[in-house]
Parts: sequence; structure tokens; C-alpha cells
Amino acid sequence: MFAPAFLAFAVAAPTAYGSPAMEPYPNALQDSPAQKLSAPGFGTKLRGKALIDDLSKRAFQYFWNETPADTGYTRDRGPNYDGPRNNGEISSIAAIGYALSAYAIGAERGWVSKEEAKRRTILTLKNIPKIEGHMGWYYHFINIKTGKREWNCELSSIDSGLMFLGIVFAEAAWKDPEITKLSMDILGKVNWEWFMTDGMKKQNSLTISMGWSPTNGFLDARWDGYYEQMAFYIVGMGVDGMPANSWAAFKRGPRYVYKDIEILHGAALFIHQMSQAYIDFKGKRDYLGYDYWVSGRNMTLANRLYCIDNPQKFKGYGPDIWGLSACDIPGGYGAPGAPGAIWDNGTLAPAAAVASIMYTPDLSMRAADAFVTQYPGSYGRYGFTTGMSPHEDWRSPDVIGIDIGQMMLAIENWRDGYAWRVMNSSKIIQRGMAKAGLRKTSEGPVEGRKLHVPPVPIPPK
Repeated sequence: MFAPAFLAFAVAAPTAYGSPAMEPYPNALQDSPAQKLSAPGFGTKLRGKALIDDLSKRAFQYFWNETPADTGYTRDRGPNYDGPRNNGEISSIAAIGYALSAYAIGAERGWVSKEEAKRRTILTLKNIPKIEGHMGWYYHFINIKTGKREWNCELSSIDSGLMFLGIVFAEAAWKDPEITKLSMDILGKVNWEWFMTDGMKKQNSLTISMGWSPTNGFLDARWDGYYEQMAFYIVGMGVDGMPANSWAAFKRGPRYVYKDIEILHGAALFIHQMSQAYIDFKGKRDYLGYDYWVSGRNMTLANRLYCIDNPQKFKGYGPDIWGLSACDIPGGYGAPGAPGAIWDNGTLAPAAAVASIMYTPDLSMRAADAFVTQYPGSYGRYGFTTGMSPHEDWRSPDVIGIDIGQMMLAIENWRDGYAWRVMNSSKIIQRGMAKAGLRKTSEGPVEGRKLHVPPVPIPPK
């Protein structure tokens, strides 16, 4: 059982993408019976903007409720319905990063007092250095009480990166001397060169390995393609851990055209949402000539059109029921995605359709309304289930922290740009974006902007 190269988390299903995970992880659903999608859920009568607001608030509640107040180590997943808790002792370091962002968002929106949110943030930052790790990087899955490595998992660069992004967000949101010191202490201990050069064995390398373990060493798979690593590369350059030319070192592609829509890589929607939810790419190009906002929007439109076309004739797909992305699937966990690199087994990720609200607000709001109207059992205590298959009348019993974390950020950006404003105020993000050559361009509305134009002649220093 191995993981697709671009996944920020482990899967329990075979894949054609060809990059092995460090270890096969336990089946994510091993302790919970699969539930029928037609079974009752919590449901909701909310629609439109009220429903979107509710989804963001429920996502915050997940991070608040599923994080032990004495450690700050957020659970990887939580129960969305009544029933047994699944892998309740497991925290994901990426979920900790999203939790740090959620605390600031919750305080901003009045869902928690600023004093409580700040206390939880400080406690978490104090306990992050206690998490088992190596060279300033951390193991993917840890025990929620001890912070020790679980499941013989890998030292994960992308999941560490997502935690670093949450730390940067917290520092920028609070502008508090204690939070700033704790944040800078954590980020200052990260040895970027070690992960970039495979422990100095590849001294000319400009991309980062996907993982390392004490028994197997570095993964051959690297963050060298168009995956979800852009935001954490920006952090790496912003703290002077990665050189500026790392930005040009990963491949942009392959490029596909689906029904006259040009996309980069394709595959699962989360690849095109994870970095964009943290980094304000809107209206910008890098010195290579790419517009990553156009890329993400195009992928959203293409993903929806693929579901309308529904070449495999799965039940449920349509103009308002779409969203192929990483999620629980019948029998385990996988990364449905299309078009481009296609893997489609009839499982949908409603939170991914909602996360594209930052690109396609009308289409995403219609999708949210359609999911709760046509499949009320998809909605639970923390919003939409992480995966559902109308074709098999199946739903996951859980939500997963990183899924609803990026959805929450996307909603808050759609609402008023709050998450982007916070990140734009960070000197780390400012430096990283400058090194990537990201600059505003005057090309009119997004509908008329090209995904790629000829690069500028000289990259930034």
C-alpha cells in the first residue's frame, strides 16, 4: 500500500503515481464501520452564504474541540457523526499548523475570545519543540499526548511545511512578542539544506525530498513537480533556508487542455488549493511567466466539467455535485482527481468543491447547497464528511483536519481576504514572494488572463 507522490498524507490504497511512502499506514477506517450516505446526518437548513459561514465556523470548532488543551497536538481526524472514534490518539503535524491558523480566525470572527485563542496559540508553540523530529523537521503522525512518532511514519517535509505555514500565520496574526519569539525559535532550528541535499549527498539539489526515516533514509521522490509545495517553498526562501533559484527548480507540468481549459498537472483539487489558500497569488505572475491563480481556477472549472461529462457514469455526478480530491474512499484513503492525471472511483470530496470558493464563488456555493440538499447525510457535526460515494451509497464517518483547514482558509479569503492579509503582512512571506519574482500585473479580469506568458529576462536576486 503506497502513496501518490504529491500526497501530503499517507494513503491506504495502491496508486499508479509511482512514489512509495515510507511505511504502509493502518487503514484509516479500521475502527469505524463504513456508513451509508443515505443514513441520517446532522443535516442543515442553511443555504447560500449562511451555509458557507457555518462550514467555516464548524471547521474552527473541529480544531478547537479536537486539540487537547494541555498539548496543542491536533487530531489528524475526528468523528463527524455519532459512533466510535477512529485513531483518536493520532495527531497530524499539518493539522497543528491549520489549528494555529484557526485560532486566529476564530478570534477574528468572534467564535472564541482573543484571550483564549492567544493562550492556546502560545501553549501550542511551546509544545511544538517537544514533538519528535530531526534537524528541525517533524514526523508526520504523532501521539496527541506525548508528541512521539506513531506508525513508523516518515519525517515529512510537506507536513512540517504546513505546520511552519501555520506558525508564520500565527506570528503575523497576533504580532505578540512572546508568540513572535516562540515562532522564530522554531523556524530558526529548521535545517533546510539537510532536506534539500539529502544530508549533503546531493549538494547541487535545489528541491526537497518528500521524506526521511532513520531506517530507510531519504525518499527518492522529491518536491520537484507541480504539486502542493509552493507555499512552503516560499517560507523556505523567506527565512533564507532555500536559495531563490529553488523556485525555478520544480517542473511546471505536464500541461493539459481539457475542453479548451489549460491546466497544470491536473489530478486532485487539493494540489491547486493548498498553497493558494495561504499565499495570495491573485493577479500575480512569477518571473517564469506563470499565473498560479489562473492555474487553480482553471483546474476547478475542468474538475467540474469532468464530473458533468462523467465518463465512467458514476451515480450522482453533475453540474453541482463535483469535487475530486484526496479523501477517504470505500476501503481506505485515496486521491481521486481529474482531468489531467486521472484517478476516479466514484468518490467525491465536498470540502474540496467548497474550498474552490476562492476561485469560483457561485459554482462552489451552488455545490455546497446541492450536497446538503441532495445528500443531507453528508453533513455532520464538523460540516461535510471527508469522502462520499453516491454510487456506493457510502460516506466516511470522519472529517480530516487538513481537508477542512484549507477549506476554512479559502472561505475566509472569499469572505474578505483575511487569511491573505495576515500572510501578506509577514516579512517572511514578503521575502519569499519577492524571491519567487511574484508581482502584480495589469491584465484585466481573471477570465482573460493566460496561464503562462513569456518569462521576464532576468530572475530576481
